[in-house]
Amino acid sequence: MSATLACLVGQTVCRLVESGRIRARQLPPRQTPYGKSQVVFLAEDGPAPFYLLPRHGPGPAARSPSQVNYRADLYALKDLGADTVVAWTAAGAISHNLAIGQVVVPDDLIDMTHARPTTFFENSSLGLLRQFPVFCPRLRGAMADTLAEMKVPFEPKGTVAVTEGPRLETPAEIRMFANAGAELITHTLAPDFALAKELQMCFAGVCYLVNYAETGSKHRPFSLGDLFGGLTETNRTERGRRIADLLPEIIANLQQHLSAAGGSCECGQTMTHHIKAEGLDQDWRKWFDNGEPK
Repeated sequence: MSATLACLVGQTVCRLVESGRIRARQLPPRQTPYGKSQVVFLAEDGPAPFYLLPRHGPGPAARSPSQVNYRADLYALKDLGADTVVAWTAAGAISHNLAIGQVVVPDDLIDMTHARPTTFFENSSLGLLRQFPVFCPRLRGAMADTLAEMKVPFEPKGTVAVTEGPRLETPAEIRMFANAGAELITHTLAPDFALAKELQMCFAGVCYLVNYAETGSKHRPFSLGDLFGGLTETNRTERGRRIADLLPEIIANLQQHLSAAGGSCECGQTMTHHIKAEGLDQDWRKWFDNGEPK
């Protein structure tokens, strides 16, 4: 059995698989032109199967964000048949108009990473792609509809800054990002948002807020009302965990919304002009040869 939806997840969500909260079958890492991917889990409960890929790896020996092989992971999911990717990530709030426990479905991104390969095509012009819209509008809309239906407090848009990690940001850096228009910050979503375009995959990020970014201030940040019955009475880690626990239900409802919406989007056509201009094969696997474009 294969799936068309895949979810990139962190350690918090990965524990749902380890505990049996999400019943999933482990698949071995896949060999790609860019090395081995992480292990992939195939979850077969719910309305349709979906893939889960723990980007940092399962278990205690987790990789830092800089060590993740984003290219191998995205290639592996595409090779398995996935054409839609939801990247589930913990994030910090820069704007105090956001509250811990909220979810943000970002619509824009500032990539401040510097140690990660950002394209499959480092030695050619095939990676020259427009980055608007940054995330798939159709997928973002379906996720917003899902969260609204479930009454999960969320923001339907926002600009997320992505830094290299694993260290957290200095107060001056946070002020810089705020001045640039960033409202939240994380260590993931880049470069996979751009890599997905090169593989003609729909991609959207879902950020659940687990803390406030460092500003050097002792001011108590804004706190949203009584989320999920007493949520504000728990510590910040627990708030983020409770949001992550909703993932199975969110994915099930998202699949129904995507099925009901039908149709297609432009994500599956992002490489069309390169295919025509460079005479690329219609089979995307033939675009690569030992990690280099043919």
